[in-house]
Amino acid sequence: MNHEPVQLSDGQIHQFQAEGFLILEKFLDLELIDRVVDRLDPLFATQFETGVYPDEWHGRPGLNQPTATRQMCGMWRCDRTVASLALSAEIARLNATLMGWSGGRLATDSCWIKPPGAPEVLFHRNNTAFTCIDPSSVITCWIALSDTTGSPGTLEIVPHSHQWQCSDQFRFLHAPKEDYRQPLWQAAKEAGVDQPALLAVEIPAGGCIFLHGNLWHGSGRNTTADQTRQSFAITTLPADARFQPPGVGSGYIFSRYRRIGETAMDESFFPILWTQAGDRTPMVMAYCDDALVSI
Repeated sequence: MNHEPVQLSDGQIHQFQAEGFLILEKFLDLELIDRVVDRLDPLFATQFETGVYPDEWHGRPGLNQPTATRQMCGMWRCDRTVASLALSAEIARLNATLMGWSGGRLATDSCWIKPPGAPEVLFHRNNTAFTCIDPSSVITCWIALSDTTGSPGTLEIVPHSHQWQCSDQFRFLHAPKEDYRQPLWQAAKEAGVDQPALLAVEIPAGGCIFLHGNLWHGSGRNTTADQTRQSFAITTLPADARFQPPGVGSGYIFSRYRRIGETAMDESFFPILWTQAGDRTPMVMAYCDDALVSI
C-alpha cells in the first residue's frame, strides 16, 4: 500500500510560518512505525546492519542508568530500515515546502527514547547546532513512535518563539542540573517576552509535528511508572546549503564531513532528497527503498 502524499493547504503553511510549528495527527501507517521501532533495540545494542556507527549515541545498555534518555543520530548510515524513512522524498518535500525552499537535503536523523524516570532535556533551538552551514537554517519533522502525552515527558514548544530576536549557544542537552527551561527564560527576557506560552505536544503514534529551526523546545521528566516515550526526527537543510568558510560557526558533528578546501556539501553525507525539479541523489536510490513509496 502506498503512502498517500500530504497536500499542505495554504492555511497550514501560513500557520507554520506564523507559529513555527504544524501538527499532523495522522501521518504514518502504524505498520511502518512498528518496523522502525523494531530496529531501535538492536541499534542501541550495537547491532549495526551496515557496520557504520552513528554520529551521536547516548544511553548505552550496561553503561548508563536504566532511566537515562536514549538518543542516537545519524542512524540512516547504520540501518537501511531506518534509512528508508530518514531518506524519504515525501518528508523532504513537506519540510522544504513549509520553509519555502525549492528543495531539501538531509541534515540528520535522530531518535529519542525516554523510559520511566528519564530526566529533562534542556530547552534549545535546532538551528544553533548548524552555524557552520550557510544558511544555518533547518526544519525538523518530529514523528511520534508512541502515543505522546504530558506525563512521559512529552515535547514542549513555545509558539512564535522562532520570531524572537535573541542569542543562543550550543549546549549539552541531557539531564541538565539547572532548570531545563532556563535557556528559554533567558531568551524570552532578551526578546522582551514576559510570559512565554508553553505548549505540551500531545499526538498519537504515527502523528508528527514540524518544527522551525529557531523554535524553542525541550522536554520534562518522564514521571510515569510504565510509559516510554519514543520519537524519531528527520531534519532537513535547503538543497543549496553549503559550509561556511573554515573557522566560521560551529557544528561538532556536521563539520567533520567538510572536504578540505571546499564549501560544497558532499551528497554522500548530506544527500539531496527532493527538489521541485525532481532531483534526488542517485546514491539514495541505490542504498535503500523509500518507505513512503512502498510500504
